[in-house]
Amino acid sequence: MRKFFALLAVLVLSGCSTFETTHTQSQCIGAMTTQEAYGHLNPNRFTIQVLALTEERQGDVKKYIRHIPGQQPVWVNWKHSQGYRWYAVIYGDFTTKEEAKEMIARLPAEVRQHGPFIRSFADVQRDKQTDVFRLR
Repeated sequence: MRKFFALLAVLVLSGCSTFETTHTQSQCIGAMTTQEAYGHLNPNRFTIQVLALTEERQGDVKKYIRHIPGQQPVWVNWKHSQGYRWYAVIYGDFTTKEEAKEMIARLPAEVRQHGPFIRSFADVQRDKQTDVFRLR
């Protein structure tokens, strides 16, 4: 039950509703498994993890998502790790590491200050113990 409320909190804080199932610029795409979210993506491509927060700081997710520019996809992953509940925000689908690196340099200071780093989708796809919300 606690997991349900934590996931609902992420949706509400990000401005999404559990009833929204279509995609527009202001809506969630919704909740899904790691396979549903990333299984179709090329494992040789890259994304940027812009933020990782423990459950106690979940309210900060909305603040950071607001600062992420452009129309690239944004996902929030929820999982248990090291005895804590974590929210990781990943951003974008980039062809090369260099392209992702260039995007990091263009991110607003509010996002860069938390040390965004590049991950391959192969790495993201290996993490099977997450619940994912695609926000755009």
